[in-house]
Amino acid sequence: MEADRFLQKSVSHEVPSSFGDTGSAEAQKYWQLVAQLPPTSVIDELVCTYISEVHWIYGIIEPQYFHADLKDFRQFTSKYPGSMSFDTIPISTKFFPAVLFQILATSLQYLPRGSRIEKSLEATPEKLSLRYSSAGVEIVQLLGNHNRCIAAVVHDLIRAAWLKNCGRGAQAWHALSDSVRKAQDLNLHQKRRLSENPSPEDFWNEQWRRRVWAMVLIWDSNMSILLGRPRLINSMDCDAEPPIDCDIPQDLESLHPSVAQSFASDRDRPFSSFSMNLFMYSLSQKINDIRDSGADKRNLRDYTVVQRLHFEILSLLDTIPPVLRPGNADYSWDLQMPVIPRQRQKIYTGVHSLILALHRPHVARYLESRQRAQEAAFNVLDSQQRFFEIINKHHYAYFGNAFFSIDASIVLSTILSVYPCEDTSVLQRGMLAMQLAMGQLGLIEKQNELASPGINIIRSCYQTIKDKYNERKFGAFPNLSGQGQTTDDSILNSGNLSTTHSGQFVPEFGVDMNWESVSSSFADPEQASQLGRNEFDTPFWIDYRQQVFTDSTFLLDGTMDGDMFGPF
Repeated sequence: MEADRFLQKSVSHEVPSSFGDTGSAEAQKYWQLVAQLPPTSVIDELVCTYISEVHWIYGIIEPQYFHADLKDFRQFTSKYPGSMSFDTIPISTKFFPAVLFQILATSLQYLPRGSRIEKSLEATPEKLSLRYSSAGVEIVQLLGNHNRCIAAVVHDLIRAAWLKNCGRGAQAWHALSDSVRKAQDLNLHQKRRLSENPSPEDFWNEQWRRRVWAMVLIWDSNMSILLGRPRLINSMDCDAEPPIDCDIPQDLESLHPSVAQSFASDRDRPFSSFSMNLFMYSLSQKINDIRDSGADKRNLRDYTVVQRLHFEILSLLDTIPPVLRPGNADYSWDLQMPVIPRQRQKIYTGVHSLILALHRPHVARYLESRQRAQEAAFNVLDSQQRFFEIINKHHYAYFGNAFFSIDASIVLSTILSVYPCEDTSVLQRGMLAMQLAMGQLGLIEKQNELASPGINIIRSCYQTIKDKYNERKFGAFPNLSGQGQTTDDSILNSGNLSTTHSGQFVPEFGVDMNWESVSSSFADPEQASQLGRNEFDTPFWIDYRQQVFTDSTFLLDGTMDGDMFGPF
């Protein structure tokens, strides 16, 4: 057959040597896509890279189940009978290559430069990453959404992570949407009844299902609060129980369910590979509470809701195993397991980014929120600096390395520019934090899609704070930028606030900057043609900065709470 001849030319060992369904175009297309997999040695090394260098960031897969599926797929393809109908192949087996492609694509985003495996690749890591991720999508589209299995859910989640690293937020959200619907089709969002004494295999398989749903919920809630997207999951429809905080054993029979449950309930328990994500799952519940209560809207009537959620979020830190608990951690494992201090900072950043998002809409009305948001922004920037110091260069591609610093810088600079700050040391601290953030983004610029526009945005935020510092230290001075900028103090004292603040953000970007040319420094033309532009570009952040400014000033032309202009 023509398809047989095609496969025999393939260098991959992941495809069978013969086909069934000689007349099936679907089968031929499927195996042609699978044949794009690299040689087994390359697959094994990239999978190893993913497990060691990427898995701690996302936790989407369960390595034990993934390795078992990889072994099963290889055994299947090595024995695939030519007479076997394509339709009789198990659904999970069909979908596995799609998951594998996404694992390879994401691993290539984090591949250490100059590594031995890089030299054996047939193309650049960027081009192969795009090719492999696209092949995974093609397989899923070929098999259709009517085929339901957990592998399809996992594929879409990994694809969403890959797209975010590429700066494609909208497409990542659509991939997440596919993952959510498939998970709901499998009823992962609903509680399942197990026997009173389930077998270890049934117990751990159920834990795997719960972990997949937890990851789907984490992604949905975080993308909604951080990127302003509508939630895809109605929390009222969900009654699935959370997974336990315990590693799934290599030998499922070696750890009895009752022992595992007892272990996981101990407050001083050791950490597991899922501890960070279990905390993020709890944090996602608070995001749902924020959205359900309307606490993320500036017209909230009952401010005590914000206060209550603030302290509930912080109290979640007490539920983390001691080794991952920021501020009061058990550091005894840090040298043996470098991922632990990294995850500790990810947790810290996640908590304070959420606190920042909670208070940001209320900074104009409530001094408390202004102070809390300012404190949270500083905490995020400090945590990002600590995180940067303990990761390796091949982790620079991670979306969060730039996103959280840009977000915090915009909010912090807005607060410090709009509202009087008598303490020049606070302004100095803000300038230093942004100088460090710009330095970080400068180092990762060649590997991170968000870094190039982020540097210029943070530079503008830095200049805004520097201007306020100079005003405080040396007094008001003429504006040298030629933009006719009016200081915030003169605005506040003039009594005529509406005309000045009703338009564009006054302390805006310099006129000599060519913002349209600012994009990723390593944008690949092929990637741009397939995926479109980087959506986290300068216009995205300008719009966001304008939104933050509007939220911070919308009361300046009307009746205000008595304490809203108090210096702090």
